[in-house]
Amino acid sequence: MFIDVYLPPGLPVDRDEIEEEFEELDGFEVVGAGVGEEGANIDLEIDPSVPREAALREVVRILDNLGVADRTRLRLSDTGESVNAADLVG
Repeated sequence: MFIDVYLPPGLPVDRDEIEEEFEELDGFEVVGAGVGEEGANIDLEIDPSVPREAALREVVRILDNLGVADRTRLRLSDTGESVNAADLVG
């Protein structure tokens, strides 16, 4: 599964800091990232051994801990859906 993380401009943390947090997770690999006028993105590949719900929980936990979940969107490759990360907090 892939999770594309879309970050708007003006966040209180740098994209590199968020990327580093993801890189520390077992079973997660940052396979792409970029910055543009509309914000930044981080593309994650999740190892098939990591259950879908556990992967989402970890991504949202990191974003929530960094205080950016409420402004971040996730695109999930397995369903094609795009969701607000804050909607998955809890």
